[in-house]
Amino acid sequence: MNTTLRYIIATVAGLCLAFLLGAGIEAIGHKIYPPPPGLDFHNAEQMRNYIRDLPLGPLLFVLLAWLDAVFAGGLVAALVARAHPFRFAGVVGAVFLLAAIATMLMFPHPLWFIITAVLGIPFSSFLAGCIAKRLARNAAGPH
Repeated sequence: MNTTLRYIIATVAGLCLAFLLGAGIEAIGHKIYPPPPGLDFHNAEQMRNYIRDLPLGPLLFVLLAWLDAVFAGGLVAALVARAHPFRFAGVVGAVFLLAAIATMLMFPHPLWFIITAVLGIPFSSFLAGCIAKRLARNAAGPH
């Protein structure tokens, strides 16, 4: 397969997996901690009030969703690319970090959540790159 095509597929696969996994984990969080009846997710003011008043549990689910999604998506992107694992895991992390920052600018989040997300997303991406690099090294066998 052409290297450029493999890199494109790696990036798209990693991002798709990350967004699907993140949405899935957040959906589980909504089942465990359902939003109040009548909440309009398209009404910015209602969403600001809802997020501002969230207890710890639902916030942890969102954080878990973001960090797991970045890790899994970054790992897949790096493994599919078969080269430059930190670059491909980093692309997934960067896209998620930008989306997280946009979300946190639109809606109020607790300071601990903001700090954890801003530090945790790049760390999840870095960890995915480390594991992909180690897996590639192990697959290549001893030298």
